[in-house]
Amino acid sequence: MRIPILMAAALLGLTAQAVQVTQAAPAKAPEVALVCGGVGAEESAPMLADAHNHALTILFAGPGGAYLSGVQIQIGGPKGAFASDPTCGPIGQVDVTQAGRYTVQATYAGKRETQTVSLTPKGGGRLVLRWAN
Repeated sequence: MRIPILMAAALLGLTAQAVQVTQAAPAKAPEVALVCGGVGAEESAPMLADAHNHALTILFAGPGGAYLSGVQIQIGGPKGAFASDPTCGPIGQVDVTQAGRYTVQATYAGKRETQTVSLTPKGGGRLVLRWAN
């Protein structure tokens, strides 16, 4: 079966348009990204070893230095950038797309800790938040 030349040209044109649509807009990374985990040595060791690749690594600690999980955390930054997790811990890793001042608010057992930090992408910052009880 032969396809007329005009029909073939029209099909090729549609194919080219479809390719242009799929390549038009790459997904934009969030300005602030937060990953929580680190329960047990199998999770925490790789996260801590990779800390230098993140803007900030947060450790959550309780009385006597014991790690905590179940921490409600919010990270706010320039231009309204925002990330949160209702049950973070014992480690949170933050990635940012731009340098600036960011606010970390973490709540555990009804007690809130707030810190303002200067972050840069892959800056390797570290923050330990402790709750006495």
